[in-house]
Amino acid sequence: MINSYRPTTVEEALQLIHQKRCHIFAGGTDLMIRKRQWQGAERKFTQPVVFINGIDSLKNIEETDTHYIIGALVTQTEMAESHLPEYIRVPYAQMSHPAIRNIATVGGNIVNAASVADSIPILLALDAEVTLQSVEGERTIPLGAFILGKYKTVRKDNELLTYIHIPKKNYNAYYYKKIGQRKASILSKVSVFIVHHKLDEIAITIGAVNPMVIRSVQLEKQFIKDHSIPDLIQGFKAILSGVNDKRSTKDYRETVAINMIKTYLEGVINEL
Repeated sequence: MINSYRPTTVEEALQLIHQKRCHIFAGGTDLMIRKRQWQGAERKFTQPVVFINGIDSLKNIEETDTHYIIGALVTQTEMAESHLPEYIRVPYAQMSHPAIRNIATVGGNIVNAASVADSIPILLALDAEVTLQSVEGERTIPLGAFILGKYKTVRKDNELLTYIHIPKKNYNAYYYKKIGQRKASILSKVSVFIVHHKLDEIAITIGAVNPMVIRSVQLEKQFIKDHSIPDLIQGFKAILSGVNDKRSTKDYRETVAINMIKTYLEGVINEL
């Protein structure tokens, strides 16, 4: 018999996960996939389950002079229908399909740290930070430092991801494209997110190719200086390290990602 708990406050949840190792269940759309024993079989949980979707304080989107602060339990649908800038709202509206978006949470998608997670490329490009809380205190760290690899993060067993902080920036254009098995697919084959202010500031991320989302601040800075698409493409090719899997081949995903970046940036430069 696996025990389950339904805290209604962050403090209550933190006490529970401090006392014992638990599976933390938010929307559950990622967790239910990871806990399946095989395709079509029932899910297997080996530790107590803490259902945190009753913590209303983590379901808000707030705004300060410098940041958008997203509660970890805000759903993808709520992100898509929010007052946030279009370059955040539109990508969230294209993730998965409505039934999943209505349940999947922003924090859950981050904590799962899957290589195909749809929200991580967007948030990584936007220099997002995450807040982790425990009974011992809290810490806020860059998203890039939070994720260590596929399904691996720096979160301790007694920590709960509570907030995502997105800096406000003056971006005037963006590009988001996701390729899946179907138009609304749970698993991405490849995704590309580009956000920029003219070409004075730019961030480029590639998802679902490497074990972790790809972003190179060094390549971005060089591109801002010289606007050289060939050099940028060569730089990205050097850090692509995908593998063949059931979604598609390594060559397919890498070629599609490079072509999407190249085509979009050529259009931007032609309009300058």
